[in-house]
Amino acid sequence: MKRQSKIYAIKTMIGQEKQVLEMFERRVKAKGEPYTSAIKAAIWVKDVKGYIFVEAEDPALVDELLQGVRHSRGRVSGFIDPSEIDKYLVVKPVIESLKTGDLVEIIGGPFKSMKGRVVAVDRQKSEVTLELLESVSPFPITIYAEYLRKIEGGV
Repeated sequence: MKRQSKIYAIKTMIGQEKQVLEMFERRVKAKGEPYTSAIKAAIWVKDVKGYIFVEAEDPALVDELLQGVRHSRGRVSGFIDPSEIDKYLVVKPVIESLKTGDLVEIIGGPFKSMKGRVVAVDRQKSEVTLELLESVSPFPITIYAEYLRKIEGGV
């Protein structure tokens, strides 16, 4: 039976949040199982100084991974309600990450599930012009950016 994961706060020295997070991630990867499956996510919120947040099934694993991590001050007792962190998480519009040459998958509209290469991006109208990769003759189509998912960066 899997345990329910919870979000734990880890106290760090102010200004060292990123370094603690990176060291924590390296330790999770180095230890392998069961750590990689028990630690679901780790984030650093720039607006919250002196803390990083870890989603994990077992607080004891978090404590073990933190032992000896420079600039960490240990786990705060208890856990964090996800609604406390939600206000800091902002979904970035797809249009901001797209550029000419990117490979995308269409996730809505009449061309759904087709793949294409971005030819032009109109940020004002939130539209993207792309060439479908799966068509016999590559003709450009213009589609709303919300209907796209970036697969990989272009050239």
